[in-house]
Amino acid sequence: MRRNRWNIKERIMAGFAVVLAVVSVVVTVLFRQTEETLRIEYRKLVQSSVEGAVHRLDMLVQEVYSISDSFVFDSQLENYLYKTYTPEQLQIKRADVMKMYRDFFDVSDILQKRQKISAILTAKGVLFNFGDVNCDGQEVVDKLLTLGINEPEHLMRFCWYPLQDNFMVQDAYGDVRKDKVVIGSRRVYSVYKSAYVCTHIFCIREEDLYAAYQESVVETKGEIYILDEEGNLISSSNQECVERGYVEEALKEKILDRPGDDFTWKTRTGNFEICVRQSDLNKWMTVAVIPQNNIIGEVSALYQRIYVALILCLLGCVTILLRMYQGFLAPVNELNQAMHEVQMGNLNAYVNETGRNEIADMMRYYNNMLRSIHVHVVEKLESERRKKELELEVLVSQINPHFLYNTLENIVWKSNETGNPDIGRLAAMLGRMYRLSTSGGQIIIPVKHEIEHLMAYTQIQKNRYGDAFDFDLRVDNEEIRQLMTLKIILQPIIENSFLHGMDGLERKMKIRLKIRKAGDKLEMKLIDNGIGITKEQLAKIQRRIQGKEGEEVTKERQMDLQRSTGIGLHNVAARIRLYFGIEEPVKISSIHNVGTIIVVQIPILTKEDLDEKGEYDLQNHKKNQ
Repeated sequence: MRRNRWNIKERIMAGFAVVLAVVSVVVTVLFRQTEETLRIEYRKLVQSSVEGAVHRLDMLVQEVYSISDSFVFDSQLENYLYKTYTPEQLQIKRADVMKMYRDFFDVSDILQKRQKISAILTAKGVLFNFGDVNCDGQEVVDKLLTLGINEPEHLMRFCWYPLQDNFMVQDAYGDVRKDKVVIGSRRVYSVYKSAYVCTHIFCIREEDLYAAYQESVVETKGEIYILDEEGNLISSSNQECVERGYVEEALKEKILDRPGDDFTWKTRTGNFEICVRQSDLNKWMTVAVIPQNNIIGEVSALYQRIYVALILCLLGCVTILLRMYQGFLAPVNELNQAMHEVQMGNLNAYVNETGRNEIADMMRYYNNMLRSIHVHVVEKLESERRKKELELEVLVSQINPHFLYNTLENIVWKSNETGNPDIGRLAAMLGRMYRLSTSGGQIIIPVKHEIEHLMAYTQIQKNRYGDAFDFDLRVDNEEIRQLMTLKIILQPIIENSFLHGMDGLERKMKIRLKIRKAGDKLEMKLIDNGIGITKEQLAKIQRRIQGKEGEEVTKERQMDLQRSTGIGLHNVAARIRLYFGIEEPVKISSIHNVGTIIVVQIPILTKEDLDEKGEYDLQNHKKNQ
């Protein structure tokens, strides 16, 4: 049966995640539609507001035109226009300015709310400055002429010049909107004289222009710019722009090269909705620049608040369900995990019995069942394991006397032939070897003791075979010597080389044993260049190592027992399988007349992995992993 990868808790969380995703998509789609509808409606509002601003500015300009028309053909005014003043008559000129203002212009605007002529420049070059009688010198006249107010082609036409400082007065207000003005001029032609008689000059404060469209600034929630047809600044709701006297070059180019009167301008700092309307009266352009965030900002904020509220509601639901999970589903999950551990071989996986409901009853039934299994199964397994340990102890103790006798005869032969002290050392090595093999009754010993046992064995064989072989031991590092291993597993590996490699070998045999870490295993790899093993012999040895040999002991195996210590590779493999649960702990490969390779693997063990008795518990090791 296919096992579901997700537990109940994970399914609940996944379900809520799906619900949150679906609701989020639906809410997002609805808000995107609302934003688009709001953008369309807002665009209509902006268009209406900008057109209203254009209309109010046209009214202001039309008023200026009307005032200028009122004084084009005034005969009394002409008496002043043809006067010529000498430098000594400066005070007379200024008195005439005051009289002209009082008699003509002041009377026309009793409430002082209309625009007035700021100055008149006569054909004789006399400047009557009604804004400041003390500011009528040649310097002011030169600035007016530099603007081009007396260009012949401007005859009877009204010309407007971009926003600039008001040089027609000496004193400033200290307020940028009052100190900046837009100058308009009109060359007046007298039909009676058939000649140019004067130029009307109007200085409209930026403050008055701003007042005409200030209401539209509030309505559009953006910035409004008034530009002439060449893109020069006339007025702006942005005071910084008024102070510098011009608009940004990028915006200016975008407006002059606009694809239409209503478009979207995308920049690095954000997206803007642009609405442009141009006056038919004086070609001024009223431009509204509104950041899109100002249009949909409230909707976006509302979307975020709803989304946060939605997440909080879902989190509240998740919290409630998790509390329910802790009270009902968590015990079920704990019971499930415990059963899984039992399946993996841990028969001590008891659960905590809490509560007095059906789940708690199930947990009590499970614990009782596990105790019964422990009594009837675990004790039987321990008995079988102890039986195998006793059998192995017998196998370990079955050291073939033939090997011991051969060694002792070798000692006697040495003593009779030479009386050499090597005899004592040989006997000492033999005693050391058998003392290490007992290990004080310990089954798991340090690797360094196993190496010491191996070196004693190889020295004994060196005395027997002399220079007929060389042995090379390689250990990766000192840390490996501190690891733990089963005793007497290295010596049977080397013994195999003497058993199957020396007979009939005409060359010097070289044996190399390397001990190293290979992943999570300790690997012992032996390579020799001995006579090797035939395919038939190799197959029999492999079956014996795998435990597939029958009960009958063959003559060949009896011969091997007579020639060896009696602890073969099959014994090493059986012990590793029993203690560590490794299916193929010993692998052997060989080519006849070439050599043999043997690889033995055991788990990497430290002293901390052993229990108080110095033994290794395979079941507990699996559980900890």
